[in-house]
Amino acid sequence: MKEMIYKKIRSGSIPVEMLSEGTYKNYQYAIVSFGTHPCAYVQIPEDHKLYYIYDEFDPNIESICCHGGITHIATDGILRGNVENFRDGHWIGWDYLHPGDYEANFCPYGCKWTTKEMFDEVKNVINQLAQM
Repeated sequence: MKEMIYKKIRSGSIPVEMLSEGTYKNYQYAIVSFGTHPCAYVQIPEDHKLYYIYDEFDPNIESICCHGGITHIATDGILRGNVENFRDGHWIGWDYLHPGDYEANFCPYGCKWTTKEMFDEVKNVINQLAQM
């Protein structure tokens, strides 16, 4: 598990960095740094009822409690433009770039999430998915 290092530039100028990835309760997860902010992702297994959900405004997706709510659904994998970090499958994700979160140019005193704190949130989301 790598620690998140917050930068002033986005991943267009620096490579996307995998901070942590693995399996928790048979769900794959990935925590990624985009330089200015991190994001977390959980893969939805093919036999899960959310596997065919394509809209983050679906009531089943909206019911998942996480930082800022689910803001990303990828049905063809995550980080497609970044071959080194590409992960195939159906994923849901959320970011840590909301009001009150650190952003070098706009909120330099905001919360800087640690990788461990984000992993705790990943486990919380997976626990919710496992109960559906």
